[in-house]
Amino acid sequence: MIDTPDKNVIWLCGSPSARQAAQPLIKVLAERASCLTLGPPGDPDPDLDLGGAPDLRQALETCPPELRPRACVWLGGEEEPPPRGLEALPCPVLGYGGDGPEGGLPPEADQAAATVCQAARQGLGLDWLPRVQVNLPLRELLGRHRNLAEAAPRLNLEVGLDFLALDGLGEADLVQAAALLASRQVTVHLPFGDLVPGSPDPKVRELARERLIQAGRWARQLGAVQAVMHTGYDPRLHRPEADYARRLADNLAPFLELLAGFGCRLALENTFESEPAPLLAMQRALAEKTAPGLVGFCLDVGHVLAFAQARLPVWWSALGPHLLEMHLHDNPGGSDDHLPPGSGVVDWAFLRQGLADLAARPILTLEPHREGDLWASLRALSRLWGPPPGLTPAPQAG
Repeated sequence: MIDTPDKNVIWLCGSPSARQAAQPLIKVLAERASCLTLGPPGDPDPDLDLGGAPDLRQALETCPPELRPRACVWLGGEEEPPPRGLEALPCPVLGYGGDGPEGGLPPEADQAAATVCQAARQGLGLDWLPRVQVNLPLRELLGRHRNLAEAAPRLNLEVGLDFLALDGLGEADLVQAAALLASRQVTVHLPFGDLVPGSPDPKVRELARERLIQAGRWARQLGAVQAVMHTGYDPRLHRPEADYARRLADNLAPFLELLAGFGCRLALENTFESEPAPLLAMQRALAEKTAPGLVGFCLDVGHVLAFAQARLPVWWSALGPHLLEMHLHDNPGGSDDHLPPGSGVVDWAFLRQGLADLAARPILTLEPHREGDLWASLRALSRLWGPPPGLTPAPQAG
C-alpha cells in the first residue's frame, strides 16, 4: 500500500556518497512527503549545505517553521560518524543502513519510506516528556517558543519570571499565558538577578521582598504548584549564615503567606554555596514561618559541579529529607554549561539510585539553554535512567 502524499517535512542527512547510495529511498520519499537533503557539499548537492562539519542542532535553530522536520533519516549508517545534533531534533530520527536514536529502517526503499512516513505521522514519543518540567522564560513562552508550547501539549513548564517579564508584560499577557498552561503542571522560577532577600541592608531586603511578592502573585495566576528561589546568599559576603537565614525568614514572611494561600511550595536552590549548611539554615528559618512541608530544596546537580566544594553525595544526604525538586543538566566541572545529561561528569547512576530510594519523588526539571538540548536531554534520560517508573521501554521503529 502506497502512502498518500502529505505535508510532513522529512530531513535526509548524510555525506555525498551516502546521499548517492540512498537515491532510491530519496526518490520514493519525495513522492510521499516534502523532503530536504542536508549535509556537507558534494555530488549530489544537498538542498541545504551544512558545511564540512554539519550540526543539525544549528540547522534546527535557523530553519523557518515550515521546514522543521517531522522525521529525519540518517543516511550514513555505520560507514561514517553521525553529524552533531542528531539527538537534538524534535522528531523521530531513523538510520538507513544502521541505527539512529529511534532505530533503523528496512533496506528496501518502499518499506523504508513507509516506515519513515508512519514515524512522521506518529511523532516523537519520549517517555520522559510528560514527567519533567522544562524551563522557559515567560517572555519566550509568549514569543519565539509559543509554537513549540502549543505543538507539545504534554510539555510541562517551569516558567521563568525575570524582571524583564515582570516589568514588560501585563494582565493581558498573563491571561494568555494562563490559557497556554491550563492543562499542564506548572512550576515557576522566581526572579533572582541582583536580589539579596537576606541582605544586611534593609532597603535591599525591601526591594527583594517586593520583587518576590510581585512574582508570587503572577505564579498564583499561572497556577503554579511550586516556586524555585535563589537565596541570594554569597559565602564571601554574608557570614555568619545564621544571621543571613534569620533576616531572610523575617523579610519573606509576607511572601510565604502569599504562597501558602494557594498551596504553592517554595524550593530553595543551591547556587554559590560551597556546602549545604547555609541552605539548611535558611530552610529551617523559613519553615518556622509557614505550614509544614511548604519549604524545601531544589537540588541543582549542575551547580554542585560548577560551584560547590562538597560533592554530590554530601548534598544528597543533606537535602534529601526535604527535597522538592531537582534541576537536571550537566557540565565538565567548574562551569555552568547546562549541557544535556551524560555530556559532562555528573554521576547519573548515583542520582538514579538515590531517586529510587526516596519515599516521595521530587519534581524533575530540565534546564536546556537551546531547544535542541531539550530533545537531547529527554533522549539522554531514557538512555541513562531507562523508562520512568511504571513504564516499560517503548518499541523502536524498524
